[in-house]
Amino acid sequence: MLEGQIISIDVEKKEGKVEQTLNNRVFPFPFSAWQGEEKEIANNIDVEFVVENRIVIKIQAKISVEDEEAIPVTKSAGECINEFFAREKSILENHQEFIDGHPEIDFMKMRRFLFTAYNDLCDLDSMLENKELRMVKHEVSSLYRDFEEYNKKIQYPLPYCFEKIFLVRQVAFTHLEQYIEDVKIGMNGAKAECEPLGRRLEEEERTLKLMSDKKSREYLEFEKEVKLLRRRFVDLIDYIARQKEVIAKETERLKAFREKHLQEFSDVFAPMTEEIKERFVKLLNTKGYDLDKEMWARAKINQYVKKFFRDADIHGGYNSVTYLRYFLKGIDKNKITSPRTKELFSLLKTLETTSKRNVFIIQENDTKSFKSRQLIERVDATLKITVEHNPFEALTKLNTTPQDIVILDYKNSGLLAFDFIREYNENPHAKNPTFIVITPNKLEYSLIEEGKGLGIEYFVVATDTEAFSDAIRMAI
Repeated sequence: MLEGQIISIDVEKKEGKVEQTLNNRVFPFPFSAWQGEEKEIANNIDVEFVVENRIVIKIQAKISVEDEEAIPVTKSAGECINEFFAREKSILENHQEFIDGHPEIDFMKMRRFLFTAYNDLCDLDSMLENKELRMVKHEVSSLYRDFEEYNKKIQYPLPYCFEKIFLVRQVAFTHLEQYIEDVKIGMNGAKAECEPLGRRLEEEERTLKLMSDKKSREYLEFEKEVKLLRRRFVDLIDYIARQKEVIAKETERLKAFREKHLQEFSDVFAPMTEEIKERFVKLLNTKGYDLDKEMWARAKINQYVKKFFRDADIHGGYNSVTYLRYFLKGIDKNKITSPRTKELFSLLKTLETTSKRNVFIIQENDTKSFKSRQLIERVDATLKITVEHNPFEALTKLNTTPQDIVILDYKNSGLLAFDFIREYNENPHAKNPTFIVITPNKLEYSLIEEGKGLGIEYFVVATDTEAFSDAIRMAI
């Protein structure tokens, strides 16, 4: 191959010119002749090329002595890391559609309490845990074990990870390591033979010098043996010296390979492992949300759980924030020393902030709305309550300010609750609040079914305050 340097390139025409080093002759070349990525073509780089009929048919970057002696890479850092974390990436990819847009909880903060609450509720009634709920809990537990295993895999220092993830997958590198070990074994064997051989040679040379008749047959035969012994000793010394050079040279190649690729590995490893961790936490947050939701959905219709809440005078809805508040009842948070208890108080504060519910009361007069507000606050005083008497004004406000729970009379200012909800649902941006309708009397079954079809969760007779309180508990 000829040697030279690229002196000009035309990206639009995809052609360039190269100047030969020996005689400064200039040859044109098409980008298609480049042996490598097109983006590597640049002015002033040293190249090697082949010419036919004054046209370059093959051109490539000149390979330095260092590059020629460099150990080839079998797999890139990205390939090695992807292979090492293949199981974790597969889990995340299988759940990606589930994760996207799914509600979340802070599972890492809630994990212990969530499972404690689960066990406590199941202790109240073993029938609370049905097949579906058990499957959700099992999946969350299994995913958390996978997450713990992942954290174990990334807890080691970078050099160790570099060794176990990248270097072990480099075929030429590992073969060279084994070759050096084999050379060391051979050299150590030669050393083991050399030492006694040297002592024997020294003794026999001394004996040879003491023999008086230098021309005797005995002397000549002995001299021949000594020469063979000396040659063997010299060969061993030479072999050991050459093997030391081989070990030093090849060890230096290993060292150069490590130094060259460690930073590259680090640049890929750190962000990739952090991304996997973030996605894993998000998966646990979404699955944890479903566990929390399913657990309390079962609990709120369980008679034993309801009785326990009544007997324990627990104020609030059937949910984790209420149960945690009860769990910590009676503990002075200013006197606690246990890190675990401090974490629970911190969790309660987070849950109270993130799970705050908005309640919208739409009733025709202050008397009715005041009574409803009192009953709601007895259930949970932390709820944010808004009152509106005019249903038409309420509809406008509901469209602009979404609510979690909407309480309305069956009929208000001539407008039926059913018609109010129908008109609200026509809004393309309508949310999905829990509707509680207060009726003057118990409705017929057909009307209840019609209301359920519109999205009404609960119908409560105005005089049944206990049923109203229970509906609020169920809704929050």
